Amino acid sequence: MKTNFKLFLILLVFPVLLPAQNTYPEWFLFPGKYSDIVTGYARRGGSTVSDAETTWCAFKSCVAMGTLYRYQDMDQVHSDYYYNYSPDELKKIKGNLHPVKGSFTALNMITQDFIEAFSTNPDLKVSIKKIHVKTINRPGWLNKYPFYAENGYYYGIGEYTSRYNKIDAWKKAEDLAIFNIMTGLAVQYHTVMIETQNNRQDTMEKVQAQKVKYLLRNIRVMERWMDIEKDMVYVLIQIPKNDVISPLLNK
Repeated sequence: MKTNFKLFLILLVFPVLLPAQNTYPEWFLFPGKYSDIVTGYARRGGSTVSDAETTWCAFKSCVAMGTLYRYQDMDQVHSDYYYNYSPDELKKIKGNLHPVKGSFTALNMITQDFIEAFSTNPDLKVSIKKIHVKTINRPGWLNKYPFYAENGYYYGIGEYTSRYNKIDAWKKAEDLAIFNIMTGLAVQYHTVMIETQNNRQDTMEKVQAQKVKYLLRNIRVMERWMDIEKDMVYVLIQIPKNDVISPLLNK
């Protein structure tokens, strides 16, 4: 009886929650309007502040390393990258990131997915107006995908499918936007052999590996946009040119 009641409740609430998954606060869609803001994500009731603290440290200064693998005659199939940031900076920021009043937002109550804005300024105010992404025109910066330079800044555009978890999609798009800046400037190319197996035989296939290693500082998320029809999310990242440093750029 309890199981049937829970199922009935989910079916009753689901149509109400579904449109809300495509509605976001203005501060989230246009974070570039604020000079001191970082987004904290939480899945399954996790901590938005913990996520915001690690993001704040990585965006302030990090060593970004990674590899992008491409199979022959195929699009991107796998990427492996990570950010190293100072553990001392993480200790310093703990307790010094303040939740922005009214910014806590539920993206999906069923899966307990939340976003929240944080700032080192305890008095910062942001617009909490809710906007349905369908009302926002396709941004012009998408025409410059995946990377461009302008007015002393590098801009990277990341995209990822939103068919599954929205938080995973937004975070993955952020990472890919940063990766696109790095690969747009300089990479090391290598060719590796990957063994593939099928029911009949094992084969070896050449895979192109693009390796990057950078020191990045003052990373900012400027805008976010969602294409509902294509089930894709897009993120625009900005980094000052002087804060993108790599030995690869000197070669």
